[in-house]
Amino acid sequence: MMKMDFRDLLLIVAVTVMWGSNFSVIDISLDGIDPFMLTALRFTFCAFPLVFFIDKPKNISFPVIALYGLLFGVGMCWLMNYGMFLGVTAGVTSLLLQFSAFFTVIWGVLLFGEKMTAIHVTGILMALVGLLFIFHVTEDDTQDLGLFLVLLAALCWSLCNVVVKKSNVVDMFAFVVWSSLYAMPPLYLMTYWVKGAAPFQALLVDIKGAVVLSILFQAYVATIFGYWVWNRLMRKYPASQVAPLSVIVPISGIVTSWYVLDEPIGSEKLFALVLTVMGIALFINAQRVTDYIMANAIRYKK
Repeated sequence: MMKMDFRDLLLIVAVTVMWGSNFSVIDISLDGIDPFMLTALRFTFCAFPLVFFIDKPKNISFPVIALYGLLFGVGMCWLMNYGMFLGVTAGVTSLLLQFSAFFTVIWGVLLFGEKMTAIHVTGILMALVGLLFIFHVTEDDTQDLGLFLVLLAALCWSLCNVVVKKSNVVDMFAFVVWSSLYAMPPLYLMTYWVKGAAPFQALLVDIKGAVVLSILFQAYVATIFGYWVWNRLMRKYPASQVAPLSVIVPISGIVTSWYVLDEPIGSEKLFALVLTVMGIALFINAQRVTDYIMANAIRYKK
């Protein structure tokens, strides 16, 4: 296995920790801005002004770019923000979004002929049991709807992965910038259709500095910089070395939400969170676990 450069390791750990803490940033900003408008502004700043300086990704058609923009902007980020607005905590949101890994592998089996091992299935079952406990400890139907929307966001994220794989995207930086152009119009239209002019008027008179900093952080740090680092290292190293580090995201999200937002974690919820994280970790590291079992089986036979 290729040895990862220490600076690259620090960089990817920093990105995953940052991604986890970003859920608390979103939660804080939702106190000062409409969730529809928050999502629209995030992708506005993802696109502008960079789109004037970054060339369109080569060999990628506009329909593909538009599809990714809709799935990522409307499907993933809007659903996630609205789920959090309905009461899903930042820590739980960071955890549920990792279900995209399960959906991605299922799409791989259905569309690309990939194989799912018994360890994959075990990890999924563990995480699903944890998810059932999370639903069990939620306080009301509104939160249940929010949990469902976050899971739909994870499904959309997995479809984003399918689009990237099918279209063989190389320049992910340019791809994210240009796809944000197609996320913007439907997000603004949805905002006006559902909420009317109120969010636009509030933006002009009630916008707070903390909300502006949150939007800039989500656009340039969490989205543009984070995805650029992740995909650059995914191309540089085997996926089996980089992908397992994504389990840091929900851990960071849960810890940050507890420390910054005082998210309550009772015994039942803690059990559910730990079981789900363990299931995700087992799933992501399925190949390593399989290799370890096979190596020990051969050693035992000898």
